[in-house]
This record gives sequence, structure tokens and C-alpha cells, in this order.
Amino acid sequence: MPPLSHPPKPIQVMHIASGDRWAGAEVQLWTLLRHLNKRDDVRARAVLMNEGETADRLREAGIPVDVLDETQLNAFQILMGLRNLMRQHQPDIIHTHRQKENILGSIANTTTLRRPSVRTTHGAPEFNHPWSKPHKRLIAWLDWACGRYLQDRVIAVSQDLGRQLEASYPTSKIAVIENGVDIDTVLDLAQETPDFRQDQPSHKHIGIVGRLESVKRIDIFLHIAEHLLEQDLPWPLSFHVFGDGSLRSELENLSTHLGIADSVRFHGHRNDIAACIDKLDVLVICSDHEGLPMTLLEAMTLRTPVVAHDIGGLAEALAEEHGGLLNADHTADAYAEAVLSLLKDSSLKQKIQSNGFERVKRRYSAPTNAERVKTLYQKTKAPLNRLAT
Repeated sequence: MPPLSHPPKPIQVMHIASGDRWAGAEVQLWTLLRHLNKRDDVRARAVLMNEGETADRLREAGIPVDVLDETQLNAFQILMGLRNLMRQHQPDIIHTHRQKENILGSIANTTTLRRPSVRTTHGAPEFNHPWSKPHKRLIAWLDWACGRYLQDRVIAVSQDLGRQLEASYPTSKIAVIENGVDIDTVLDLAQETPDFRQDQPSHKHIGIVGRLESVKRIDIFLHIAEHLLEQDLPWPLSFHVFGDGSLRSELENLSTHLGIADSVRFHGHRNDIAACIDKLDVLVICSDHEGLPMTLLEAMTLRTPVVAHDIGGLAEALAEEHGGLLNADHTADAYAEAVLSLLKDSSLKQKIQSNGFERVKRRYSAPTNAERVKTLYQKTKAPLNRLAT
């Protein structure tokens, strides 16, 4: 009688992330962990540096979560907490997200288990810190050094970002794994009708979603609104800014200065963002740079046409009018013209909507993303000679 075969033990993975807000990287973390844990060959858990919506949503999805609260603990205490959690849970893989978590997670791993370690780079750096801020430059250097010497693989969420990372890491360490969207969940979340559509059913609604920080260029979006509101169009227009951040007061003042405050609504953070995107006539993404924003993938899933800056993962996803129009001219007037073309040309809009949804199903689904990440885990070998890399 042949010996009984046993299924291989699932890979145990510890993800270390901030969880300080509910934004694109956090949505992708939540999506990835849910779909990894639907599999038989992976078991994922999370260690977060903050309580909040990310922790709540992960727990609701049945993901084990530990919190080392950075509002209560200093960096050394978090490091020691990570070491204790690693010894307790004995993960096979450490997977980190964002700068502080990359540094503390890789050092904790190197000084305890020395297990294979992976990081995801969700976007290009937003700042080049000046020499007048040496502590910021030191943290950036530590982040690079940990990725270079203490971690085994670096995931880039777009081909463009992968090429950028080649300046910092060996190409053998870089793996391009595009973000994935949970199509069924997004479609379910979009069922309700948000207030702005109920209040103004005859308007064309144009929106932008993101942190109110300089890289997202909400200022350009407001100038787009100014340009379009000056034109004689067959329908009234309303503009929506979804998200919060340090520039909110400045941007609200800009809308007043431009004379468009009555047509622009700053919503702040909303829990029904999928429904909001679904009810927009056009979504604008005019950031200076992007990795592969979850907002874009959600819009493509919901068949909301996008006008986006022709850069990075945006350019890859929307190529050949799959989900939207790309704009190489990074000016308000050029974006406004692209928005108008979608509002006026119904056949173009329908083509873009259909193409975008099909591309999401083929290339950007959450199960596809989880499968590729799992394969990377399997291929990642325990680092024996990191310091010689």
C-alpha cells in the first residue's frame, strides 16, 4: 500500500503595514490578504502601526491583526514588538509596506528569524528631501539599505515603477506584480446612490479621488472645473473632490478665488467611495506621478470613464482607450478638452467603458494578483548571503 500523501503546509506570511489611513495602498493590502486567505496554500496575517479603518476592515474579513500603536510606542518599542510577534507566529515570509515598516520589519526579521523578506513599493517617492533635513535623508537611506541588503524581493505595482527601481536595486530582486481589484465586491459596494446624484440628477458629475496632497494635483482639477464652467454647455456641471489631507483649506480657498466654489464640493473621506465613483460621469486622475492606483481599477470595474495623466501605471492600464483617455499635456485646458470629449461622444464613452472592464477581468483581478504574489513567495529563497548582495 503506497504511503499516504499529505498536502503541503500553507505558507505563513506576516504583512507589516502602517494602517494610518484608508487609501490606495491599504485597499490593496486588504484585497490581497483576503484573496490570499481564500487559498489553501497561504495563510496571511497583518501587523499594523495604527488602529483605524484598515484594522477594522481586515478583522471583519477574518484576517488576524496585531497592532503596535505608533501613537503610544516609539520606534525601538515597535521594533521589539515586531521581534516578539515574529517569534510568536513563526512566519515563513515577511512582507512589508511603506518606509517605516520596511525598515523596522526587515531589521526585526534579520535579528530574529532571518526568513525571506519581501516589500511592495506602491509608488515612486513623493519627495526628494533637501540637505537641510538630514534626518529625512537618513530615513530614506535606511529604507534603501534595508531593501538592498536585508530584503530579498521588491514588488513594483507597474512596469514603469519597476524600471525606476532598477536605479536602486538589482534587477534580480525586482518583480512587477500589478495590483488587483475584487470585481464582485466593488460592484456590490456601488449599489447605493450617493447624495450628490440624488440632489442634482440632471447634472454631469466630474470627480477626483485621493489624498489632498501636492502630488495628487487637486489644484489642476480645480482649474479644469474653472475652464469647463466658463463654457456654454447643454447641461449643468458639478465637481467633486473625495478625500482629505493637509491642503484641504488651501484648496477650498483656491476654489473660492477661482469663483467656482458653488460648483465644487469637498466631500472629505467617504465610506461609500465605490458608489461615488460609479455615479460619476468622468473621473479625473491628474497626479504628477502614480504607481497603479486602486481608484483607477475600481473606476474601470464600474465602467466610469477616466481622464488621466499619461504616466506610469496609468499609461499601462488605459493604453488604447481601455477605460479612459490619456493626457500627455499636463495642463488644465488639455484635461478639460478630454473630459468634454467623453461627455459629448456617447459612442467613444461606451467603447472605453467596455474595453476597460474587459481589461480588468483579464489583467487586474484580485485572484490573479494573489496567485502571482503566492508564486513569488514560493520562489523566494532564504537569503544566505544578503550582505554580499
